Amino acid sequence: MNPELWNKIEAFDFDNPQNEYGFSIRLANENFWTIAFTKNAILEYKKFMYLAATSDFMVSPSEVIDIVWHQHLIFTQLYEDFCTILGKKIQHIPSTHNKEEFKKFKDAKERTQKFYEKDFGTQPRNIWIFNDIFESLLLEKANIKLRTFIIFGILAFVYLTIHSYYLLNPIYKLIDNPYFIIGLISITILTFLGLENFNKSKLKKIISETDETSFLYDLHPFELMYLKTQKLSIVINGVVNELIVAGTIIINKDKTIEIAKSSSASNAIEQQVINTLTELGKTFYPTLLRKLATKPILRNIPNSMDAFKKYFNKSKKFGTLFYVNFIVLTLLVLLSFTRIVTGIVAGKPIVQISIMTIILVIVIVLFLIRLTKQISTTIIPDIYSQKILTKTQIENNWQWKYFLFGTSVLATSFVPLANYGNKKSENGGCGSSCGSSCGSSCGSSCGSSCSSCGGCGGD
Repeated sequence: MNPELWNKIEAFDFDNPQNEYGFSIRLANENFWTIAFTKNAILEYKKFMYLAATSDFMVSPSEVIDIVWHQHLIFTQLYEDFCTILGKKIQHIPSTHNKEEFKKFKDAKERTQKFYEKDFGTQPRNIWIFNDIFESLLLEKANIKLRTFIIFGILAFVYLTIHSYYLLNPIYKLIDNPYFIIGLISITILTFLGLENFNKSKLKKIISETDETSFLYDLHPFELMYLKTQKLSIVINGVVNELIVAGTIIINKDKTIEIAKSSSASNAIEQQVINTLTELGKTFYPTLLRKLATKPILRNIPNSMDAFKKYFNKSKKFGTLFYVNFIVLTLLVLLSFTRIVTGIVAGKPIVQISIMTIILVIVIVLFLIRLTKQISTTIIPDIYSQKILTKTQIENNWQWKYFLFGTSVLATSFVPLANYGNKKSENGGCGSSCGSSCGSSCGSSCGSSCSSCGGCGGD
């Protein structure tokens, strides 16, 4: 290994000069990558380019690294500066996917792995083996969409109502209404309790079956805070609070805030807050909150987390769990609805059972909606708080304390402003964005020219 060259490559800053939509921010936003995954992908890309610069043969990137490479090529001057450090112009030549090229790229991939391990150790699976950030979840896509299943479920409910009437009518005639309602309430409570425990167990099992190098085990405290609360404003509160405690932001007597004369940031997110507040000048917190909610570096948190939730909810494993819940709860409604039909036919009062049925349907809808968010709001935060986080991490990092204890760790002077800002955001300010479909890797392949060693092979 050439330590001097590698140190230069490792120190090269792809985000210099910093701007609102620089290299790493754009890379993360366009591919729905998390903070840590983006950082690791860029590091592995640097390692790949080191191999390309120091090897006399073609080297092959993974799909994830190829995405970084494509992004780097767009930043023309940045790429030229990087190649100057490498001492070689590394060209990206897409493969035509001809059969004749298959062996060439296969050999290149094997050589790349061999020389990578010699210089850097074992290749991280989440960057080198899996084709995108979500593939490490090991989740197969469901054959039937949840919406389609619900539509067919409702049609099946209508069909079964006729059969359930003839099946249950003789039994219902023997049960007076007060006793039926008490019995139905008891069955309903037991059903919800049973499903709640069943769902938690299954969701935890699904997460435990993901690859150990998955991005899920390397989330930032603010990403977890968003998962738990589904509110970007809560994340922004945490960032601003740290700047207030550090004395970078001042709270005035009239409840306005402004930047102190001497200001410094410890990370890119804090720098974005400082830049935004500098532009706004002396202002009220809700104004700053709304402005920050539009910044790409902060938007990436809900984008990546919502994309994960959407990907998870489309999986076969979650689909099966949802189907079980829907069927069980639909049968519960069927019991109640059939009682209404029986009462109408018999000419008996149905007001009480009708009200109860409406309430039951509303509760079931809310329960199923909650189920689609439970992996984010409960399961993953619980895994971090109970299994992943260590006592040392919590004691030495305020952000982890914020994730665990919420607003109780905010500065006393900031709490009223944060609460007011949250209320304003809930009424139309900053909220979460539904991450659209998960980013896909380009899947292109590249060869090498006489003066370059970079390429990627496809099957």
